[in-house]
Amino acid sequence: MFKSIFKFFLVFSLSLVITCGGQDISVITSVEEVIIPEKVVVEYIIQPMRPESLDVLAIVDTSCSMADNFDELGSGLEILKDDIRLLTDDFTISFINSSLVGRYYSGPYDDSSNAIDLLLAPYALTGDNAEVAFQSLYQFVDMPEADYALRPGADKLFIFISDEEEQSQIPVGMFRDWLLSYNEDVQHDIVTISITENSTCGHVANDIGTRYNELSNFYGKNYIDICSDWSTALADSSFILNLKNYLNLKYIPVEESLTVSVDGEETNLWYYLSSTNTVYFDFNLTEGSIVTIGYNTL
Repeated sequence: MFKSIFKFFLVFSLSLVITCGGQDISVITSVEEVIIPEKVVVEYIIQPMRPESLDVLAIVDTSCSMADNFDELGSGLEILKDDIRLLTDDFTISFINSSLVGRYYSGPYDDSSNAIDLLLAPYALTGDNAEVAFQSLYQFVDMPEADYALRPGADKLFIFISDEEEQSQIPVGMFRDWLLSYNEDVQHDIVTISITENSTCGHVANDIGTRYNELSNFYGKNYIDICSDWSTALADSSFILNLKNYLNLKYIPVEESLTVSVDGEETNLWYYLSSTNTVYFDFNLTEGSIVTIGYNTL
């Protein structure tokens, strides 16, 4: 059980007698004690279970400026495929573009597909300059190709790749709610690869993937800068394949109020890093366990 903390404001009364024009004027200030309760916050994560089957779908910006990133995408997915093989041999990898026009689909690729297949897959996509990845995924799930790319009962990993801002009209929170609803019977996860605020790209402010970064924040994820060496980070960033040993908090906590529980049992095997507002876990992580963090915040 986490601690309940209150802020106390000291109350005092002040009586002054002021002489004005020969008359005494009494000024009395009275302040009462006020107790302001802090906001109670509870956050939790459910550690993923080993997937029996997994479908990976990459939603790729196919505008002209993205061509230089396709090789890295193919090699990154080949590394990811090696990691998936350690968990299950029942998986697919597919691609759609972020506009759903032209040749918008490539796949599915599976365990029998070689490295060249994955390297060439993004180049099979065409499209226009529309960067509406959220809208494209929302519409794609009702298309015939989705029967092969997103199989019923398979866990899902969605990878968004773009060097510009996501431009659909769907609010990020609404899109996340739809993802939760669409995948309510399976595990799912997202990875975003875009231009970040501290990117090494020579970019303008309008190119920063703010909406992609916001989606990552909803999932407690670290987003990947497209101008970094992200081919290896792609495999490391998916928590459907790796148990999560930290949680980025949504609010700044009153540190002494922080508590961490695993499956209902409180533990002291954790630490808080204020510079990143992150709680790190020092205990053994197990599949399917529920880690709950409670704290107070102003």
